[in-house]
Amino acid sequence: MAEHKSAEYLSDTGASDLALEITRRFAAPRNIVFKALTQPEIFKTWWGPKGCDCSHCEIDLRVGGQWQTTLENTGGDCSSNRVGGVYTEVEDSYKLAFTWAWIGDDGIRGHETEVTILLHDEGEKTLMEFSQRIFADAEQCNQHRQGWESSYDCLDEVLNVK
Repeated sequence: MAEHKSAEYLSDTGASDLALEITRRFAAPRNIVFKALTQPEIFKTWWGPKGCDCSHCEIDLRVGGQWQTTLENTGGDCSSNRVGGVYTEVEDSYKLAFTWAWIGDDGIRGHETEVTILLHDEGEKTLMEFSQRIFADAEQCNQHRQGWESSYDCLDEVLNVK
């Protein structure tokens, strides 16, 4: 990827304790950010909070297509988990919407939330609007907030690689 400056963290304001909204500006063109969100070989390089590695990633990028990842603890504040969902909206380089649920060892999906990501073109930068809702409780919302913020920090590092 081309060299870029760091992401600009703009806001983290949710409508309630059960909904999460994050706005960030990445110093990379929208098509590159979209590829990082949708191409498994790139996605695996940044996905998960610091201290986690994405050991498995499947993305079927179409409405009705499924996605699934496995996160492995590599010494950080992360537990090994599988997570996945189904794409409900895909608009190339602009919008992704999908369901999200942790998957237990027994294959049973946990509480499901809905994620929407909008990418706005700002030339060599991209404004991202992220939302995830509705969480089962405020603690889960806060844990996801920390996980997404750390993951997006990792994405910014990947976008900064020459």
